[in-house]
Amino acid sequence: MRYITYTVGGRKYASELLSIREVVLKQAIRPVPGGPEWLLGVMALRGELVRVVDLGLRLKESKGQGSKVLILDAEKPVGFLVDDIKTIEQVEELKPIPLDLPEEVRRYLTGSFLVGEEIALVLELGKVLREEELSEVETN
Repeated sequence: MRYITYTVGGRKYASELLSIREVVLKQAIRPVPGGPEWLLGVMALRGELVRVVDLGLRLKESKGQGSKVLILDAEKPVGFLVDDIKTIEQVEELKPIPLDLPEEVRRYLTGSFLVGEEIALVLELGKVLREEELSEVETN
């Protein structure tokens, strides 16, 4: 399986490459009134409005400092602001999730793997937002 690795709040994460439609530079984001703190707003991408989530805030890490947005390959596109994109890795087998992580992060992880000396936590971006949260975001 191939994974794209990126950083959020000082931690290295990875997501299945096939789950990502594209990586784009952060553009002008229009806030959504009354939206949750982690929802930065919406940005226009080739005539399509994309909701943009600050992944650092969503994972209770720290406010995103990056300029890259991972666009999830989904029916209704969602973008996740990350600090930096690192590499594409081919991984044969995932390792267990480290036990010392907070529950806010652990519940979205499916495993981990080593990239050199660093652990990459495999994050399932499709689970980061629950259906009711997506609906709430769409109606605002």
